[in-house]
Amino acid sequence: MKRFRPAAAPLVTVDPFFSIWSCDDALYGGPTEHWSGRPCPILAGIYVDNGFYSMSAFDDNGKIVKARVYQTGMEITPLSTIYTFENELAKVKLTFTTPLLLDRLDILTRPVSYVKYEITPKTQRKIRFVFGISSRACVDNKTQCVGFKKAKYSLACGNVCQTPLSQSGDLVLIDWGYLHMVGGVNDVKVGRVANQRGLELLPTNNVYNAYSEEPYLIAIKNELEGVITVGYDEIKPIEYFGDQLDEYYTKYFDSFDDMLYAASREYDEIKKLCDEFDTRLMEETGKLSEDYKNITALAYRQAVAAHKLVEDKDGNILFLSKENDSNGCIGTLDVTYPSIPLFLKYAPELVKGMLRPIIKFAKSDAWPYDFTPHDVGRYPLANGQVYSTALFTPTGDPVHRIYGEYVAERQMPVEEAGNMLLCLAAVKKYFGGDQTLFDADKELMKKWADYLIKFGYDPENQLCTDDFAGHLARNCNLSLKAILGIAAYSELSGDASYMDIAREYAKNWEKDAKASHDGTRLTFDNENGWSLKYNIVWDTLLGYNLFSDEVKKNEINVYKSKMNRYGVPLDSRSDYTKIDWLMWSTVIYDDKEYFDGVCESIVNMINETVDRVPMTDYYYTSTAAHRAFRCRSVVGGLFINLL
Repeated sequence: MKRFRPAAAPLVTVDPFFSIWSCDDALYGGPTEHWSGRPCPILAGIYVDNGFYSMSAFDDNGKIVKARVYQTGMEITPLSTIYTFENELAKVKLTFTTPLLLDRLDILTRPVSYVKYEITPKTQRKIRFVFGISSRACVDNKTQCVGFKKAKYSLACGNVCQTPLSQSGDLVLIDWGYLHMVGGVNDVKVGRVANQRGLELLPTNNVYNAYSEEPYLIAIKNELEGVITVGYDEIKPIEYFGDQLDEYYTKYFDSFDDMLYAASREYDEIKKLCDEFDTRLMEETGKLSEDYKNITALAYRQAVAAHKLVEDKDGNILFLSKENDSNGCIGTLDVTYPSIPLFLKYAPELVKGMLRPIIKFAKSDAWPYDFTPHDVGRYPLANGQVYSTALFTPTGDPVHRIYGEYVAERQMPVEEAGNMLLCLAAVKKYFGGDQTLFDADKELMKKWADYLIKFGYDPENQLCTDDFAGHLARNCNLSLKAILGIAAYSELSGDASYMDIAREYAKNWEKDAKASHDGTRLTFDNENGWSLKYNIVWDTLLGYNLFSDEVKKNEINVYKSKMNRYGVPLDSRSDYTKIDWLMWSTVIYDDKEYFDGVCESIVNMINETVDRVPMTDYYYTSTAAHRAFRCRSVVGGLFINLL
């Protein structure tokens, strides 16, 4: 069996802010990181008598100190990452679990993660387990200081200057709220690594610089087996068109303390649910292939934890994505579109929660266009689109915004209108016929469908979701989205005339897009170009059957001829690809050889890339080098084969 070596392993993956990864083969290969690449160290090890034996890397006065208990194995399931370690004194099993159960919103929305340890001693000497998280988890820069406080059931740390929802951005860390740790009565302390032999405990009532002094929340456990619960109280997680919203768990609990206590007490029950889910999902994906099972197991927590679930003031679910490592937008529609296969499979109500914010913004006086908006702000502030209104410095920091002026050239007119209608049609299919969002705003939906009829078949020069590739006119794949979006509107509205238009457009498309290589073109005016026609998948999944099997089969034959070691390029302009669209291409036509080849190529990339980042969706198929983007929700699209 092929070894599976993730470029990065998920450890604590709760939401876009509370997210810690190991970006090495071994847990002690280097300090753990926030998904953005900024250090967010954890500490794990054992005390044997008074000697400290580390299982993680830590910084001792500028020197990275590595393991004294050596890693013997690592396994990733959808909800857990399991490590095994051993030295002459003990064997240790360490399991990181975040219970992102999509069918249990009461559990999913607890901002909590678990670390279970199991020690098998080889000595009669006393062994204690040590686990800690650096206070860097609750600050954003090197000037910020933290304080510690005893909560009802936990010890907590946070920035001494609390200003909830005070900033937004992409590669930023939270600097408000409190990191909590539960490990038993009086087991959690404040400390830091003094040297590779031991820890230094610190006073709880002092203020510390989170970087230069780097205090940790540390649990020191005397038992040979136990569970440590960590949680993050954001106080206010999302601002939604001026309303500062509460965490979703407040529907079930009166306070963060009560939620954290319940989460800690219910670990055994919750872990059982997680294990059962892992088994079901991996059995289903494993039937398709071992490679596919490994890919989706790695993608699951990343896809879910790139979102935050809250309710608006009217009690409607909002499932807000952060566009990690690609502008930091919140509620981005063309990030929702590729991510939905996972959520259609397990929780279609959450797809409705992704679409509500876009519809609300589109209905506001601030939105001037006849097509659909791209986003509703920059995480965690969902107050209106920023994608097209900000000018940026070379570092990506916004230096000026023109509020109320949404630059047309930065929009994705056909892309987003098609995305919305196709997402709504997918919700109807996979959520028992539900089309309540469509029915509530039929006039708006008709306007978007009419826009596609007028401008979608042969699109003008504009951006699509692959905006990193720049503007493109006469985009054949974008035309596909428009045609299928029109068909989706017909199904949702019951107006058969729109389906007649879609059929006519599809017939013309097969003729106009036909290329000299027997596949289809990148653009209508270039018969030699080609591209992954990922948008056509909805023709099959939604049962429209507007396009012939011959066209779909020929497409796959072209892709086979273009396959590199790490996948098929996105199109004929470059050898980079998008991992979501690459997997979507396997659904265009039933070809097991092509599916297996794509899965193998993705595993090759994950195993062999030198760029150790949470799963990228944008990389070079010739070298496996990370081109851009990490830890994005779009990897939910890898689950499309389960639909």
